[in-house]
Amino acid sequence: MIAETRETTSIQNPFGAPVYYYARTASTLQTARACIADGCPNGTFIYAGYQTEGRGRISGRQWLSPAGENLLGTLILRQAASTDFTLRIGLAVSETIDSFLPPAVKTVVKWPNDVFVNGRKIAGILCESAGGCILAGIGINILQKDFLREIEHSATSLALAAGSSRCPSFETLIPALLTRIQSCLTRNDWNEEVSRRLLSRGTMVRFMRGQQEKDIITGVLTGIAKDGALCITADSGKESRYYSGELLYT
Repeated sequence: MIAETRETTSIQNPFGAPVYYYARTASTLQTARACIADGCPNGTFIYAGYQTEGRGRISGRQWLSPAGENLLGTLILRQAASTDFTLRIGLAVSETIDSFLPPAVKTVVKWPNDVFVNGRKIAGILCESAGGCILAGIGINILQKDFLREIEHSATSLALAAGSSRCPSFETLIPALLTRIQSCLTRNDWNEEVSRRLLSRGTMVRFMRGQQEKDIITGVLTGIAKDGALCITADSGKESRYYSGELLYT
């Protein structure tokens, strides 16, 4: 059992809610659930120096991060879940990272919940519903330069992509991120911008819509619909929309 000690920071939050820091926690998503039970206000943001049980979207995948090197956070929003929510958060994360990269280097959004730069993953989003709220779990690699062998060729960080001198402090990054999120949650052209940034847009892809080989379809990835659906156009010209599944890149 981890003894969690919460610190209220002075970090500016455009939602007008507190930003809490935990030196060590199981995961910020779990901690956020406890904050909801305590009645925390809309827009509360939690981040941790280290988490022992960070995880990804797919069961069994962990999010491992050295202590103090990366942003490990969860935003609590007291609103109903929607099919476009994760991608709106992804756009905000993508735009935030871009603001700290050299002008010639840009991120892309990998459907449904990752952000890539230079062909490697730099951030991941995991959204869940709890107690009438949406939890937006966000991990952004900032200072990390060494990764586990199994992901060392597929992961990167701001330090690797832009140099350590361009890496923001948490006190700079978090307000920038929360401001972008607040904007993207109400932005009307959000799906057009995600489509513009979408990894593999305009190319032939394989998509697994179920759990078996027969559930794999092929088509051209054309973009993102207003409701967050992934749009794939078959050879026949018919466009299909998907809200869950897995894009296969190999």
